[in-house]
Amino acid sequence: MRVRTHLALLAAVVFLPVILGSAIAIRLLLDAERQAVLRSMQELARATVLTMDQQLTAAQASGQALATSLYLFRGDFVTFYSQASSANAGSGRHTVLRRADGAEVFNTIRPYGAATEDPSAATRLRVRTVLEGATPGVSDLLVGGLSGQYVVSVQIPVTLGDGRRMVLGQWVYARDLNGMLPRDVPASWLITVFDREGATIARNRGWEAHVAGKPRPELMAGLRAGTGIVRSDSREGVPMYAALARSPLSGWTAAVGVPVAELEATAAHAVSLTAGTLLCAVALACVGALLFARRLLRATEYLGAATEGMVDGWLPPPADLRITELNALQKVLHAVSSRLIRLEAARQRHLAEAQAARSLAEAQNRAKDEFLAMLGHELRNPLGAISSAIALVQMGASGQAAERAHQIIGRQSRHLAHLVDELLDANRVLSGRVALAPVPLDLAAAVRDVALTLQTQGTTAEHTVELDLEPVWVCADPTRLQQVIGNLVENAAKYTQAGGWIRVTVRPAAEPGMAELAVADNGKGIDADLLPRIWDVFVQGQVLSRAKGGLGIGLAVVKSLVEQQHGSVAVASGGPREGSTFTVRLPLARAALAGPGADGGADADGAPLVPGRRVLLVEDNDDLRDMTCALLQSRGCMVLAAADGKSALALAAHQRPDVAFVDIDLPDISGYEVARALARQGGIRLVAVTGYGQPDDVRRALAAGFDLHLKKPVRLDELERALGEPDPVR
Repeated sequence: MRVRTHLALLAAVVFLPVILGSAIAIRLLLDAERQAVLRSMQELARATVLTMDQQLTAAQASGQALATSLYLFRGDFVTFYSQASSANAGSGRHTVLRRADGAEVFNTIRPYGAATEDPSAATRLRVRTVLEGATPGVSDLLVGGLSGQYVVSVQIPVTLGDGRRMVLGQWVYARDLNGMLPRDVPASWLITVFDREGATIARNRGWEAHVAGKPRPELMAGLRAGTGIVRSDSREGVPMYAALARSPLSGWTAAVGVPVAELEATAAHAVSLTAGTLLCAVALACVGALLFARRLLRATEYLGAATEGMVDGWLPPPADLRITELNALQKVLHAVSSRLIRLEAARQRHLAEAQAARSLAEAQNRAKDEFLAMLGHELRNPLGAISSAIALVQMGASGQAAERAHQIIGRQSRHLAHLVDELLDANRVLSGRVALAPVPLDLAAAVRDVALTLQTQGTTAEHTVELDLEPVWVCADPTRLQQVIGNLVENAAKYTQAGGWIRVTVRPAAEPGMAELAVADNGKGIDADLLPRIWDVFVQGQVLSRAKGGLGIGLAVVKSLVEQQHGSVAVASGGPREGSTFTVRLPLARAALAGPGADGGADADGAPLVPGRRVLLVEDNDDLRDMTCALLQSRGCMVLAAADGKSALALAAHQRPDVAFVDIDLPDISGYEVARALARQGGIRLVAVTGYGQPDDVRRALAAGFDLHLKKPVRLDELERALGEPDPVR
């Protein structure tokens, strides 16, 4: 064979592995590009589901709050209609109350008492389904009978005091849900939310034209599966890849579609760049081979001429042709290698950016989930205790049982008000920066209170709870300490079989200056692989009954709250079926407390009560005014009550009061004007009583002439302090 043929075969042998490797790299790059886009679509679909769930959760929370209304329980639908209208103000939601047969009691979209239509068969079926399930539910897409607009409904079963069962529905307009869809996406991407029957609820393009429409059969089949990637044509006839994500709350499915041509074009662009680079490398290699062949032929001619010259006795000067050719080949290979390295670096950088974007999206989703979980966990315990106590009173309990129920309602109501104040700032709760108010308190008494609450609530009804308590005074936040104790006891009950025992021990710790609280059980124990992660958020073992399961945040909350109060917490378990022991250590109070003082003429803060004082109470809420009057009269005060500001000023002009409790929002004039007018009379202590508790509200009240600012609901000890404080010096 000729030299050129040998060089051609050599080039083929050298570059064949390079071409095969490049083909594999191109294939991997094509798949990576496509998978990166599909992952972004799936993350966007999950984010869309979370956005919808956030709105539905808000509607459900509002409905459940209304379901606890005393007016609804009493069947006072007129007052409850006003309450529901006020609760929905500014939210874009409407409340519908229906009887068990589907008949409408009222709809806040129209005046109370307006004529209603007979319920449709679908409405009756929906109401019957909710009542039979006895749990809140989310409807599919509906058409409002009054507004004619598309809505969805969060439906909550309620039972009135006379035993009637009704369904309370919170309507959310589909147009408002459509406005929550992500907007910062490419114009060609299609985001759609379907209900359980496949009807379109939200769509980022052409919502008015496609709302309530059904998708094509291929996508409908994917919706039944709930998750994954589906290839289907859009309703505009564009072939698309659709990423699906289903909501566990509503059963709705979010679909994020990207045109097939766009997805393939993105990957094809990177592939064409790589293929072009490879072709350039091959072309350079062929040119190098030709140059090498040409120089080799010249070297052969040179050797022939040299041989002929040797016959003649003449030798040509020497030439180092071999080194020159090898250097040329090395340069070609280096050029090819450099290009491949640059392509690989670009691919790795793209994958890293995609991973970073995914991590950011997951972190944001976790932040939302943690907030919602913490919200539910914080509110569940006090609401459960209050509900149990109310049920006990409604069953006709009397004597010590009724007194105990009233104490629980009062204590847990204050607890709930404290928690609501904290939950208004979600960032503080999620980051652990909650405001703590540590005071000296008896740890043993706190354990008894929690044990009583859990017993009344039924949490420990199937277990034997043993209390081994020594009076130990610690410095801790009372509300948060009860939360820590309750979480540990509830956790023990959750993982202990019926008939098992739970032992709570309080004693001074072996470590100087510390108190020790231990909660032990003979339950299922903790696996060795789970023990190091037991304090992490969302980590929990397999519960004995799923009905007793939680979200896995209780122990994380315990650890955070204990450490914020300069304590420590530990856990020990012998393994499966060996039970577990949780030990909390808290700093002792600096000064030993012997209990409340013996002076019966002082309140809890040591301020002397002043019986026989003339008190002016200005409050437009009839129930609140009556109850506050009763409390003040029980403390020996003569109460002058007024429902508006002008009546209050008239009463004060004839009988000058010693103390005036004034609401800020009055039907005729503001409480600030009342305070300024009363201040001109002189000698009256002015106390603002309002639901506004921000620092600016306090400063404004003091600037108007008030001596003290109290935030609703006002506790009895706060009223007593306001009555017992010395007269202000003006």
